[in-house]
Formats: sequence, structure tokens, C-alpha cells
Amino acid sequence: MKGLRWLKSSTLWLALLAVSLLIHVMVTWHASRSIVAPLAERDAEVEEVEVLLDVADPPEQEKLVFEDNIEFEPPAILVPSSALKPPPPDVNLAMEAAAGGSTDTGFAAPLLSSEPATGGQGVAGFGLGTGTGLEASANRFAAYVQGLRETGLDVVFVVDTTGSMEWVLTEVNARIIDIVDAVRLLVPISRFGVVAYRDYGEPGYVTKLQPLTYSLNKLARFLGQLSAEGGGSHQEAVYDGVKVAVNESGWRLGAKKVIIVLGDAPPHKEAVKPLLSVNKAFAREGGQISALDVSRDANPALLEATLGRPVNRAFYSGKPMLDYQLLAEAGGGIASTLDGDVKITRHLMSLIMGGQFAREMALLLEGL
Repeated sequence: MKGLRWLKSSTLWLALLAVSLLIHVMVTWHASRSIVAPLAERDAEVEEVEVLLDVADPPEQEKLVFEDNIEFEPPAILVPSSALKPPPPDVNLAMEAAAGGSTDTGFAAPLLSSEPATGGQGVAGFGLGTGTGLEASANRFAAYVQGLRETGLDVVFVVDTTGSMEWVLTEVNARIIDIVDAVRLLVPISRFGVVAYRDYGEPGYVTKLQPLTYSLNKLARFLGQLSAEGGGSHQEAVYDGVKVAVNESGWRLGAKKVIIVLGDAPPHKEAVKPLLSVNKAFAREGGQISALDVSRDANPALLEATLGRPVNRAFYSGKPMLDYQLLAEAGGGIASTLDGDVKITRHLMSLIMGGQFAREMALLLEGL
């Protein structure tokens, strides 16, 4: 009986195990079908997208067509009006200097501006050999002018218009066109302005301004309206004239800024310190202030020309007055006299171009 009972029990468990395995296999098979089918559909979708991408052609890009370069011609006001012969295109004024030549123009270098000449074996310009050392100076001048052509040049004349300056106003009026034309041969994009100054309590004005302009007509008209009046005191309103030039002339951003003080009397003593302060600030911003002393003490030749006879030059300094030297030093410029020449045109030109290129400017200005 026990053996029969054990056999029935074993048979029952085996039947249950078989049924369980069968159920497990069926459930697993069904589950695998539900998982594989979505994957197959997704693969089909991916393949379909890939086929679409493969057959799509890239869009055709539109070709760019550029117009010809625009030919720009600067305004006529920038073109010199006098029939002066221009320098070579690269402004390399080595000319006679590089070849060892010289010129007898009666034009001397301004004070503190002479280039030291060298001789014997050494470097002259960019080559080895015997020379005067002038070629290097000429090449520096060419590089300086090229820099001005790229940035532009703004020049303001600060002119004493008291009674003793009548002859200066007459000459500046007569030669302003020549001065502007000569500068624009080197730097076509140049502007010019004028500040006239007198003294406190003088008739008409203390300062009078023509802002920087390209127009020769405006410049000539302003100068033509000036007259030399008043004066009599030893000191003039130099500080006021320079301050107006620095603050109100309308300087261009990036252009080379040059101020030239033209007078025969010093500033008031109490104004010297603020004048030097203004000049130093202007120099720090890239500007330059120079001075041309046309007083009789600095220019005995001028007095001789006026009197028509020689004078004892031992009684005259023959140098710029001390205040003008300090003024120019603070402004990073040059203090100069006429040095025996009663014409101011070439001296103004030299100061406009920095003062340190007197030899090159003498070659260029032989006709002035």
C-alpha cells in the first residue's frame, strides 16, 4: 500500500512539474514576441529615414557676385592748388643728401633740432662705408611722413596779434596758401586752424579762434580779418591762446596734433606754471607744441633789416626766450628763432613737420 501511495504521489508531482514547464515556455515565448516586434518596427523606421536621407540632394548655393572696386577721389579742397613739384611717391627725400650733395638755401636748422653728422668708416643709412650719416635721417623722415599720411595731420597756429606783430601777420597772410600746399604735398589729409591772442584789456578780444578746417578759403578769410593792435606791455596772454588751441580746436581722433606758438613776448609770470601743465598734458596725449620766437632780441638780423644798418649783436641773445624754450620742452616740441632769415615760411614748415628734419625740409622748400 505504501509503495502504491508513493507512486501516485510521484506521478502527481511530475505531472505538475510538466504543466509548470509548459506554462513557463508559453509565457516566455509570448513575451519574446511582444518585445521583438516593436524593435523590428523601429529598425524599419530607421532604415526608412536613412533611405530618405540618402536620396535627398543638397540644396544648390547661390553664387556671390562682387562689384568692381569703387574708385574714390578725395575732395578737391585736399589737393594743393599751387603748381609745386611733388616729392616721389614714397616720400624718400634722400635726394642730394644721400649722394653727399648740399644745398645753399640760407635756411638753418631750428634750435635743438640739428642731426649730428658723422664721417669716416661707419654706417650711413642702411649700407656700410664712408658717408655723412644723412641717408639714415632721410629714411627716418620718409617713415615719419608715411605715418602722417596714414593718420592725418592737424596744425593750429597760435599767433600774437598785438601791434609789434604786424609784419608777421602780413607775411603769414601772403604765404598761408604756400604753407598749406607744401604740407599737403606730403600729407594730403591735413587741416589747419588759427588762434589769435592779445592781452588782457586790449581792444577787441583776448583770444579769437578759427577751428581746424580743410578749407583754405575759411583760413585765408580769418587771417585777412586779423589786425595787429594794442600791446605795449612786456607780457601777453600766451597761456590763454594755447589753452584755447588745446581745448577748442576740434582735433581729430588719431591724427597727429601740432601747435605752433608765434610771438615776440613771453606769457605773464603767474601763467607760466599752468601753461606748462597744459602743454605737458597735451604732449602726453600725443600732441606737440613748438614755438617760433620772432622778437628782436632773438633775431638781431631782423632789427638790422628794419634799421638798414648793422647792430652790435653782442647786446642780443640770438636765442629763443627762456619761456618759449620751457613752453616747447613741456609740449615735446622745438623752440626756434629766425636765425638770420627774415622770412618765416620755411621755419613754420620745419616746425609743422616736427622740427627734427631741417635738412630734408630745406631740400623740399628751396622754392619758398
